[in-house]
Amino acid sequence: MLDHRENLEPINDRLISFADLLKLIGISRSSAYRLIQKGALPKPVKIGALTFFSERELQAWIAAKLAARDEGESHD
Repeated sequence: MLDHRENLEPINDRLISFADLLKLIGISRSSAYRLIQKGALPKPVKIGALTFFSERELQAWIAAKLAARDEGESHD
């Protein structure tokens, strides 16, 4: 029998808390909520009453912001 798990790429990701998001990108809670509502930040993951974010998605978001900066663009 084939093991289908061997076809999956390993996922190097973890969930980080809302507080850690704020520290990571250096913005206020209200600014983060505004960016989330606009769809300008990766979508959060809700687990019960807690809010988390994919670290991998946030790193990609940061990389895109840096690339836009280097190209002279700004996207919110």
